[in-house]
Amino acid sequence: MTNPYQLKQLVPHLDPAFPFNVFDIVPPEKQIMHLHWHDDWEIVYFRQGNAVFHIGSERVRPQPGDLLFVNRGLIHTGFAEDDEKVRYAAVVFHPSLVAGSLTDAYHLQIIGPFASGKSFFPIHIAAEHPQHPSVVALVEDLIAEYDAKARGYELAIRSKLHLLLIHLLRHHDVSDGRTRVHGFDEELYGRFKELIAYVENHYADKLTVQLAASIVSLSEYHFCRTFKKITGKTFVEYVNLHRINAAERLLVDTTMPVTEIAYRVGFSSINYFSQMFKQYKRCSPSQCRKRQGGHEE
Repeated sequence: MTNPYQLKQLVPHLDPAFPFNVFDIVPPEKQIMHLHWHDDWEIVYFRQGNAVFHIGSERVRPQPGDLLFVNRGLIHTGFAEDDEKVRYAAVVFHPSLVAGSLTDAYHLQIIGPFASGKSFFPIHIAAEHPQHPSVVALVEDLIAEYDAKARGYELAIRSKLHLLLIHLLRHHDVSDGRTRVHGFDEELYGRFKELIAYVENHYADKLTVQLAASIVSLSEYHFCRTFKKITGKTFVEYVNLHRINAAERLLVDTTMPVTEIAYRVGFSSINYFSQMFKQYKRCSPSQCRKRQGGHEE
């Protein structure tokens, strides 16, 4: 099982020949899952700690043992709620593994609506659900097969994925229509994805709530409410977090002075930068550079 915590998009980590992977994640900081979305399905098997996840419009506080299912295209992120260690496994796979042939009527009828994004599997499968033990057993089997990689493991994983999805269809509520899952119409949700991409490319610029609201064509009031519902953060908090993540990369990969890094990523005050860095990374910029073996100034 791999442990690449610094993931923005999971898609590049899937082998096109067999698009399935398992990530064992023990995040060292408050943001335990970077905000992202992808065309794959993702199962989060929450194992330890106290955290809140935002998936589409859903805000979920899983207990150890709970499962979260991230449907295709949904924006999702997660944050630790205290200093206790968080651990979870992320099982990521592309629907093509179970979608079958386009001429297969059974796959088209049963899996097709979910693979195309017209229907959605349940987001939260809590430990108290009567069918939870059966679903967890299948997820643990998937992880074990992938870790062992014994002969024929690809076929075993495909078979277990089919069983898992059929189990979800039979014993859990599923949704028809994207609005019921992420709470917004498709066009508006797409505009928020465009905004997130804009922030990623312009985080060092002056980014205001007024500008962001104009990008998604909402009033500032409705923009602020909707943005926090999707991301779990205010727009200012999200921009600061993105700048801090960019600063962390520069601390590790360059010899640039801390003050220069602060201004390079968009902060106008070194004191505010240091305060935000400690808040999100649980250490000072200098400590971060030293811990991760970054270049000395």
